[in-house]
Amino acid sequence: MLRRLAVKNFALIDDLTIEFTPGLNVITGETGAGKSLIVDALQVVLGRRAGGEAVRTGSEKAVLEAVFDVNTAATVAFFLHQEDIGLEDEYLIMWREVSAGGRSLYRLNGRTVPLSIYRTVGRLLVDFHGQGEQQSLLQESTHRELLDRFGGAPLLAARDEVKRLYDTWQQARQELEKLRSSERDRWRLLDSLNYHIKEIDKAQVRPGEDEELEKECLFLRHAEKIARLATEAYGLLYESESGQPTATDLIGQAASVLHELSTFDQELGEQVAALEGVLGQLQETARKCASLRERAAFEPGRLDMVEERLSLLRRLKQRYGRTLDEVLRYREEAAAEKERLLQAADRADELEGKVKEIECAWEAAARVLSRERRRSARRLEEEVARELAALEMGRVTFQVAFAPCAGPAAAGAEEVTFLFSPNPGEPPKPLARIASGGELARVMLALKTILARVDDVPTLIFDEVDAGIGGRALQAVAERLWKIGQDHQVICVTHAAQIACYATQHHHIYKEVTGGRTRTGVRVLSGEARIEELARMLAGKEITPLARQHAEELVLRARRVVTPS
Repeated sequence: MLRRLAVKNFALIDDLTIEFTPGLNVITGETGAGKSLIVDALQVVLGRRAGGEAVRTGSEKAVLEAVFDVNTAATVAFFLHQEDIGLEDEYLIMWREVSAGGRSLYRLNGRTVPLSIYRTVGRLLVDFHGQGEQQSLLQESTHRELLDRFGGAPLLAARDEVKRLYDTWQQARQELEKLRSSERDRWRLLDSLNYHIKEIDKAQVRPGEDEELEKECLFLRHAEKIARLATEAYGLLYESESGQPTATDLIGQAASVLHELSTFDQELGEQVAALEGVLGQLQETARKCASLRERAAFEPGRLDMVEERLSLLRRLKQRYGRTLDEVLRYREEAAAEKERLLQAADRADELEGKVKEIECAWEAAARVLSRERRRSARRLEEEVARELAALEMGRVTFQVAFAPCAGPAAAGAEEVTFLFSPNPGEPPKPLARIASGGELARVMLALKTILARVDDVPTLIFDEVDAGIGGRALQAVAERLWKIGQDHQVICVTHAAQIACYATQHHHIYKEVTGGRTRTGVRVLSGEARIEELARMLAGKEITPLARQHAEELVLRARRVVTPS
């Protein structure tokens, strides 16, 4: 609900603040006083296009601020939460600055936001109805939503089921399309993975095998030298082909002599033991040299086999990893990816059946929704016809038309359009192409009267809804505006005293000249001042006692309607 509008340096407005209340707020004033400026200011503060011409002459910028109580506006609160815009004690401040150069700044609770977000919030808070400003009714995209809300719980439940099935169908279809679009790539990748896995498996790779083979290769490449040196060392240590005593022979002889000598000097016993230890080490070293000599006498072709194996392992490491451990890890990952791709192929077949199954379920649910919509459409047409008749528009035809959608959709199988024929014999056409401003405002008034309890836009603004009507029609318009005001905040610009007398709060717009400058002002009327304004609206500039009496009677009659005994 709009609590306050503050405007500075906008057109003829110098500095003006209007406090609004719940219920029906009316704005009146003489022709040219600036009533339309208030509506313009409301539209601009909510995001309507405005250039430098909107700035008051001599000023650098216009500043407009609207304060809303959004305590009961769940849709607005949800949108603000999604955009991470905080509320201050359930209040939202829409602030706009328009420079003389035509640039604008937009803020929500002090946070600068893009125009798109700013306008969306404005549309969620306020609906304009007047000369060319029936925004929601002229947008055919809103007609289906209005009908669905009118249909109530059974229709909304059917729509929710259609939406649920559509979302499930869309998700499955997108997953299927993704799988199908990548099918060729998937099979190409499968071929590649199969080749890699077979190549690694065929090689029968063992962790650390390359390090072992590198050592063996180094040994085999120097086998001749190793055999010669091992033979030479063996001969010096243990068994000489020349018959010369070996190191083992000499150490053994020395140990034997020292052992005999130790019987005379016991301290030599330790040295004998040491020599015997050295003798054992020499014998062990000789055995190792003999073993090396035997290893060096390898079978022919072994070196070629080792080098060929190393070459294979190097190729595998170049392709699949820096080490054999990484090659084996790649093989495991490739096998897992292969399994996933094979499952994806099975998943695609499964999804294809699931998509068809969900589509059939959606079609059944959409048929139920269509029946509910058509039932609600007939009821809405009847109720709107009764309301239009009360508004002196009994010759008008209002019709809800359906057109099929192409393929499954989240909101069902049909589009909904409100059609209107102002005269008998003329085929109904979309509202935007037929109705005049006043007619369209009254059609909206009829719809809003019926849909008041299910419409979640908190503030409705009616401009010139009384254009071209009088008598009982004005009385009917007034009563419906007041009735809508029980569920919404209504702001109505009017020339008709029959409407103004129903106001919860009455604002009077006036124009005055101060210091050689024209400015627009506003005052809240009550008591005698309000009677005086109603009398002026009835009689013009010359307010007669009869006009004043008529004004008092209007107020009393309105009071009886709004506070029945």
